Amino acid sequence: MPTSEVDSLRRSVQIYKGLVEVSGLINSITDYDELLRAVLNVARRVMRAEAASLFFCEENEDCMELAISSSADGEYVAPKIRVPRGRGIAGWVVEHGQSLLIPDAYADDRFYKEADKQTGFRTRSILCAPLKQDSKIIGVLQVLNPTDKESFDEHDLEGFTAYSDLTATAIEKLRTLERSRTQERMERDLSIAAEIQHELLSRALPSKLPGALFAAHATPASNVGGDFYNFFVRKGEDIYFAIGDVSGKGIPASLLMAQTLSAMQFVFAAATSPNEALSTLNSTLHDQIVRGMFITTLIGRLTPAEQRLELASAGHCKPILIHGNGKAEEIAVEPALPMGILPSVNYRQLTLDLHKGDWLVCYTDGLSESRDEQNGQFFGDTIVERLSAASYFNPQQIVDRLVDLEATHRGDGGRLDDLTIIAGGIA
Repeated sequence: MPTSEVDSLRRSVQIYKGLVEVSGLINSITDYDELLRAVLNVARRVMRAEAASLFFCEENEDCMELAISSSADGEYVAPKIRVPRGRGIAGWVVEHGQSLLIPDAYADDRFYKEADKQTGFRTRSILCAPLKQDSKIIGVLQVLNPTDKESFDEHDLEGFTAYSDLTATAIEKLRTLERSRTQERMERDLSIAAEIQHELLSRALPSKLPGALFAAHATPASNVGGDFYNFFVRKGEDIYFAIGDVSGKGIPASLLMAQTLSAMQFVFAAATSPNEALSTLNSTLHDQIVRGMFITTLIGRLTPAEQRLELASAGHCKPILIHGNGKAEEIAVEPALPMGILPSVNYRQLTLDLHKGDWLVCYTDGLSESRDEQNGQFFGDTIVERLSAASYFNPQQIVDRLVDLEATHRGDGGRLDDLTIIAGGIA
């Protein structure tokens, strides 16, 4: 057998061993970065190349990123260089979806010579193949300069293309695994966040309030939400309370909600009135709120001994007063900007008498804007109407009734917003 045929056979065997090796990598390596290094190492060793590199296509962008490259000295570099699709050899391969053999790089017009000028590396010959997964090109694998001959040939291209197909499978399998791990971590983090939020709200309403009775309910639309309520007893006489709704949903809203509850404790401890508390809270939180987010809030102060109720609102839903005779009416608290929009806001305050047997009801728009299966909303006047002409012996009955009414109105439709309700009065 001629020497050239022996060499060709030997090289084919070497490539076949490389294919077997990368097949093993698919099942043995579970770390993404480790897999990329192993892919380049095997490619460079099997193809007897001086250097190897991996490009990945950017999602929804007209460019690729040089994710990692390696040279004969075993050094791995992750330069994160972005390359427009269609430019250079790698760009051509992505654009046409075909493997490419370049025997003489400098004789090919598609070769981007500036890369050699920038790195000092001299490219002679190139093998470049697309990484395809389910007819989608996810990137490009490339090797440069054979170490045992002047240029690559057609035999090399055939084996290298097969190697690239296996590489694409290995990479996509590990990407899927990484996505699954990320999803599991997110679900675990959300579960922990939900427990923390539940704990925060469960402690927000003391089991006993001097001279008063209150009940509360909170259900987030997803794992965690931005609705909140809070209570604070001042000197055993005044009861400060609040209900609020952070714009948005999910983790960002829940983080701002927790931040608001924390700041509220300090503000209530020093406040002399609900409107002052709102103004102080707004200026405290303004610089910490991400642009575009805001917080609607209603703050009240109940003084049971004097049967006095004071209310101030920062763009929140109007509360409802149920009188002892069963008549329910909306309280015309003067509207104002939600917290977080301007650094300084002067909030107005409303004072009214609250007698024993009267009940105050506050809620978030998860109640008033609850939608039925025909997309109809559960507006505030409907809430007033549903609460009228009934006797309530404690605030829990009111909260339970509203929760049931909202669930009946919504039907089988999913909850679109967080739902929070507080009700209370003089004991």
